[in-house]
Amino acid sequence: MLRLTTAIALLISGMVAASPLPDFPFINVTGQATIDVVPDKAQIHFQLRQTGATAEQATRGVYQQGASLLTFLKSKGLTEQALDAAQINKEAQFKDYQDRTITGYEASQPIVLTLDDLEHYVAIMDYLFTQPQIFSIHSSFDHSQREQFEMTLSEKAGANAKQRAAMLAAAQGVKLSTVYAITESGSFASLASDYGFTGGQVSFGRMEKMSADSGMAGALLAPKQITLQKSINVIYKLNP
Repeated sequence: MLRLTTAIALLISGMVAASPLPDFPFINVTGQATIDVVPDKAQIHFQLRQTGATAEQATRGVYQQGASLLTFLKSKGLTEQALDAAQINKEAQFKDYQDRTITGYEASQPIVLTLDDLEHYVAIMDYLFTQPQIFSIHSSFDHSQREQFEMTLSEKAGANAKQRAAMLAAAQGVKLSTVYAITESGSFASLASDYGFTGGQVSFGRMEKMSADSGMAGALLAPKQITLQKSINVIYKLNP
């Protein structure tokens, strides 16, 4: 009987110790900060895709498309170092879902092109969109000084969290004490399902034409600004 009682006591003790909630009055707030910046770099994701009667024809087609791409990029002052290419993938093409007779082959290769400046962005996008065997083209924009902006955002998000916590505490007639927890990643059980620091989100601001030289009907656009955002979660102890 003594052993059973001891085991139950240890179990209850373990359950209490495992509780994710602090055992004192607290308040949990999320501080946020955003800043709009003009992007000065970009990544362009796309895929080279070729079909052929034989696997060799499809694969050779991707090689040739890649060589043409490199020639164009070199004309814009870019080198192979700006490209990050995945391994070529090959798939068989069938007559239909029921008849699995092979009618040809498709070879494809995902490519990521990194631009350290946006001087030739529109010209490059014009090239990619007008090539019949380049697909799935999309861009993401960033700023070369992102780390400096994120440091500023971290400070502003922290200040915003403290201001919001003080207002909520005052409304309940209590005062803030010390910080109990502040994290950049991880979780605090069910208290905050995403208890952490969001890593510099990018969203598009107002759009503007990058070049007046484009003769295409739907002139290519790039964001005039991107919004960098940070949020930080803080738990404060409360004093009566």
